[in-house]
Amino acid sequence: MFSTKNRIITAISIILFITLLSIFALIPIEEKHTVSIWMKDVDDNTLITTMSIPGTHDSGATHSIFDVAGKCQDTTIKQQLELGVRFLDLRLQLVNNEFKIVHSFVDQKLKLKSVLKDISTFIKEYNTEFLIISIKEEAESKNSNLDFEEALFKELKEYEDILCYNNLPNTLKEARGKIYILSRYANSSIGIKAYSGWKDSTTFTIDNLYIQDNYCIDDLEIKKQDIIDSINYSKANNINLVLNFTSCYLDNAFPPTYAGTAALNINPWLIEYLNSEKGNLGIVIVDFVTKELAEAIYMRNVIWENY
Repeated sequence: MFSTKNRIITAISIILFITLLSIFALIPIEEKHTVSIWMKDVDDNTLITTMSIPGTHDSGATHSIFDVAGKCQDTTIKQQLELGVRFLDLRLQLVNNEFKIVHSFVDQKLKLKSVLKDISTFIKEYNTEFLIISIKEEAESKNSNLDFEEALFKELKEYEDILCYNNLPNTLKEARGKIYILSRYANSSIGIKAYSGWKDSTTFTIDNLYIQDNYCIDDLEIKKQDIIDSINYSKANNINLVLNFTSCYLDNAFPPTYAGTAALNINPWLIEYLNSEKGNLGIVIVDFVTKELAEAIYMRNVIWENY
């Protein structure tokens, strides 16, 4: 038989135990996030032009007007890298001698300085990977006494140990641990020069780049065929690197369509299509990237025998 004192102690212990359980139940448990470092399983001698690489269109465009215009991604650039994205599309405006990420006139509340810190931290920690970053002058400079490239060199100087200003390498072995620049701004002297010759809303080539960027369309089925044609080109070619943009909007649609409208249709279709196809894809550049979509692209490199 318990004494009255023991009963009181037992009751208090039970109450304390239940209280502690309640407190811990209210504390959010941080979800473990698996970082995809898929390139580590790809052979060193693999040609860059024969790889299947996830990319994002307007990578920093996570803000919009009325939650529609201007937004192209739900995830941060850091999260995109963790999902397996290895091509980033950065749209910049130089304001007060500092670069902001913008999409058209929509301020994305993000500085290039912060993006460079994130991507350099990632590539130094996971040096089996490599990145290509496309840099475009999206809007005219404001209140700046530096020109675009002068300011860009100043921003990049801190990361010269991992940045490559020359053309793309041939093999993955050469590329590992590096960040390569695709320059989409006038009078560029660095990286892969892609300003002169970049055509609007069509498919074209610049040197060793094959680019499908037909974004203003009349019908989503036309865009899907553009994507398929570029995939077929990539499978038949190992000389040109394919940049296959899946992003688009419907011209003259009412109500107006935006990136999210098209992605709701294209992304699930693309996953299904890729899971039934064989061969290398090139760089597939998407809006609203997800883990499932990124995996549908990069897993072709690491479990090739399943395709």
